[in-house]
Amino acid sequence: MIYAIVMAGGRGTRLKTPVEKPLFKLHNKPLIKYVLDNLDSSRRVEKIIIATSPNTPETCEYIGQFDYDVLDTPGVGFVHDLGFILDYFESKSCDDILLFINADLPFISGECIDYILDYYFKSSTEALSTLIPVSIFEDLGLEYEFEYMGLVPVGVNILKSVNKIQEETQLVIEKQELAFNINTLQDATVADRLYF
Repeated sequence: MIYAIVMAGGRGTRLKTPVEKPLFKLHNKPLIKYVLDNLDSSRRVEKIIIATSPNTPETCEYIGQFDYDVLDTPGVGFVHDLGFILDYFESKSCDDILLFINADLPFISGECIDYILDYYFKSSTEALSTLIPVSIFEDLGLEYEFEYMGLVPVGVNILKSVNKIQEETQLVIEKQELAFNINTLQDATVADRLYF
């Protein structure tokens, strides 16, 4: 089974708004709804699960109107919650494919998600991380949190459903829409200017 796990339990402190980050709106539509719509348009994703936490009660209430499964994580931090999710899935099967995507990535289309999954299935590793060149951020005037050898992680990763260190393939995609991890109001302003 190919699951998409939407990570929607973070505090989102850098956005500096009173709204939970998954519910922050671009053109009157919450970020998480963009992500869910894009995942729904994927031909590869078989089931969508939304990982929430005590940090995002309003997000839980919002997604209650839709037909998605919810997995409530402790909300301690990304790495801890990731381990919690892997333990949960490993207890059911060690053969599932888990595509993790942040709830603040509004412009990654279903087509791009399928491209990432297709690339993963052609690789020989258990895991895959998706990155884009720093130059894309610089061209757009966007900040980024972490960079390694001129590449920035996008916030889309694939793992097998086992909680262990997994050999990883890196996929570099040169698409500017992947740079829009809406972490700050500046990110939202640039996104609004380019996409609406």
